[in-house]
Amino acid sequence: MSEFKDLKHFGIKIYTDGSKEKNKVAAAAVINKDVFSARLPNEATIFSAEAKTIELAFEYIKMSKYTYFTISSDSLTRLQSLHSMNVDHPYISDILFNY
Repeated sequence: MSEFKDLKHFGIKIYTDGSKEKNKVAAAAVINKDVFSARLPNEATIFSAEAKTIELAFEYIKMSKYTYFTISSDSLTRLQSLHSMNVDHPYISDILFNY
C-alpha cells in the first residue's frame, strides 16, 4: 500500500468510470476539468463501458504534451483483463494493440 501512496501524486490524474442504466451505456475519463465521454450501443455491457474508459484515457495521453499520468479505475475485472492481456474483448484488444 505504501507504493500506491508514493505514486498517487505522480503525473496528471485521470479518473475513469463506465455506467449502464436501463438500456443506456456510457464511458467517461475526467482530466482536470475536461470530460471525455462516449456513448456505447444500448446492448453493450458494463464491462465494455469500463473498458472504453481506458481507451478514452489513452486517447488523451496520446495527444497530451505531458509525460506522466495516473489512471484511476474502480473496475478490477477491467484491470485484470489488461494485465492478463486478454484480447477476447474488442476494447481490450484495441488498447493492448494501439497504445
